[in-house]
Amino acid sequence: MILSLLYTNNRYNVTAYFNYQSQKTTIYNKKKKVHKKKNTEYIGDSTIIYQNPEDVKISGDNTNNLIYIYLESFENTFLDTENGGIKNVNCLPELTELAKQNTNFSNTDQLGGALPFTGTTWTIASMTSQFTGLPLKVEVANDMDQQNRFMPGAKTIGDILNENGYIQELMIGSQKEFAGTDKLFLQHGFDKICDINSLKQEYSFKSNELNQWGLDDYKLFELAKNEITQLAQTGKFNFTMATIDCHMPKGFLCKYCPNTYENRYENIYACQSKLINSFIDWCKSQSWYENTTIVLVGDHPTMAQQYVNDVPSDYQRTTYNCFINSKVTTDQIKNRQFTHMDMYPTTLAAMGFNIEGNKLALGTNLFSELPTIIEKYGQDYINEEVQKSSEYLDKNIYQFN
Repeated sequence: MILSLLYTNNRYNVTAYFNYQSQKTTIYNKKKKVHKKKNTEYIGDSTIIYQNPEDVKISGDNTNNLIYIYLESFENTFLDTENGGIKNVNCLPELTELAKQNTNFSNTDQLGGALPFTGTTWTIASMTSQFTGLPLKVEVANDMDQQNRFMPGAKTIGDILNENGYIQELMIGSQKEFAGTDKLFLQHGFDKICDINSLKQEYSFKSNELNQWGLDDYKLFELAKNEITQLAQTGKFNFTMATIDCHMPKGFLCKYCPNTYENRYENIYACQSKLINSFIDWCKSQSWYENTTIVLVGDHPTMAQQYVNDVPSDYQRTTYNCFINSKVTTDQIKNRQFTHMDMYPTTLAAMGFNIEGNKLALGTNLFSELPTIIEKYGQDYINEEVQKSSEYLDKNIYQFN
């Protein structure tokens, strides 16, 4: 029992968690007067840690549609060493080429991605951090379904796009109620959610198209084409979806998965790489493609521990990202230090929105010249601060029951 307690404390840093909860952070409620030079574009202030999105002017003419895909457990570890992973053979050749041909923000001079960060490293937390620019409070974990409202004080990507007339839909192969996913999106600007239950009412599925979480990804992408085709006829749209086949503890093999690799997980990854690439090829053949930004982001490093036991202790595991058809570009894509919270303003910028000051919540627009908050202040400091209690978050953002 003693050894188990010691292991648990070491693995999940329980002592540190309770220690931080007894402390308070003020990073969210520090106000700083902005000094703008006349006749010059205001690119922002790198010393600002938290920027309330309600105070930011966000504008844009002729902005793009958005297709945003959360890739379950997709990390760069499974690339070969030549491209930034640890493997001898690359099981993600198609996604590697997509990242190289488009924009991939990396923590190294190879392909890379976002650093794991407190409150962002499980599915609903990752969705929340990318959607709001804020980490999800660790103590609520997957329990936000028990709240009436999901962070009602947060201004999200969904809220901003709703204000700009976008029709928005989320498609997932699992149940929308899990962890409060339906509340996060429907209460923040989304018009519709297609989940396993609503899809079963509209379509019939064979047993080999389903897994213990819901619908296999190859079938989900097939149905996604139908939904996007309908959305594109309504005007500007945001179609967001999440994959599931790489979910722990061992992922889900489908009828299209190869048997090329000894590692079961690599076969699933290889299947996903082809599946996603095929979907992007379909997008390219559509009339709306040129006016649509596509964002592919791994939601968190895999929790299927048996498949990452060979990861060297000095290797930094990061999640995959790729921005396709971005309306802005930058040369500052390599050797960056960033988290999923930075996806919030970066996605809007890629769509063609202008974000005054290039900061939203704790996120920084990676296409801008500003350093992220962990580049400016260090990951350890910011990580400590977000683990502390915050009256501002509880009162203004979460507004708990």
